[in-house]
Amino acid sequence: MPQSKEKRIERFLRSRSAASGPLLRLKGDASLRAFYRISYRGGTAVMMVRDELQPGEDRSFIDVRDHLAACGVAVPEIYEYDGENGVILMEDFGDLTLEERLGGAGEETFTHFYRVAIDELVTMQVLGTSLRRDCVARHRSFDRKKLMEELDFFLLHTVEGLYRAGLEKREREAIREGFSLLADRLASFPRVLNHRDYHSRNLMVVGDALKIVDFQDARMGPCQYDLASLLRDSYTVLGGSFRSLMIEYYLRESGERGMAWHDRGAFLNRLDLMSLQRNLKACGTFGYMAVMRGDERYLAYLEPTFAYVRENAPRFDFMEECVRLLARHVPLLR
Repeated sequence: MPQSKEKRIERFLRSRSAASGPLLRLKGDASLRAFYRISYRGGTAVMMVRDELQPGEDRSFIDVRDHLAACGVAVPEIYEYDGENGVILMEDFGDLTLEERLGGAGEETFTHFYRVAIDELVTMQVLGTSLRRDCVARHRSFDRKKLMEELDFFLLHTVEGLYRAGLEKREREAIREGFSLLADRLASFPRVLNHRDYHSRNLMVVGDALKIVDFQDARMGPCQYDLASLLRDSYTVLGGSFRSLMIEYYLRESGERGMAWHDRGAFLNRLDLMSLQRNLKACGTFGYMAVMRGDERYLAYLEPTFAYVRENAPRFDFMEECVRLLARHVPLLR
């Protein structure tokens, strides 16, 4: 019989003299993992434990962390791993997310931290892709199958689940045809290593620096994927002019490190295209959290995320019918 998460934590603490309670539950994003702050060797550490024991997933997390650390990316140090109980003990970066740090901040602060975020992103993309080290993230990608799975997830959990759309067969086929064309284009782009959830809730502020968490789903994909996550973020909405400045900063910094784009228009076109898929995927997660897990906190982020879709979709004629049909059932797309 599977041991509960609480039992596994209790066994871990009994076997580790350097780690002790009480446990302070930390805020987590849309995840099947729990995080706790505990006392550890005169300081604190963060304990990560999954709702269900999944040793393979834990080893994948550690593998990706080790790969990013080897590239010089600011990820947490792993102190201990107990495979029997599914507990990972790691460096504590505190509680201040980039989202929280930017609340009420001025332009200078925004500029500083987004430049730091882009610097880390470029390091991840350049060295994470070129480093001669085997890593699970190098063997999975945003291929057509994965992109379509995420779009179908949105269709199932948000359009049909949250909005209770009773799609007719022809509607579903036309919507999925648009999704298919979108996935085909994105899957054809060159791939680099992506964090996969690179946004303001997964960037921790420590002084003037940023530390990166929630990287376990890293995979190969278009370089625009993480940039879309960062600049068209569901949680921290940036003005268009500021986004443009940060895009130019990314192009300059990545170009200096060998990722030069000679056709700026093509880069921006791919960024908008990638944003469409990424933002629809995020709305799928929000719908899933509300309908399947009873967590309605994320419904507040549907409006800004759908706003990005409303902004980008008209730029692509092949998505016109797809989005028109979706808007019949999703008021926030009208």
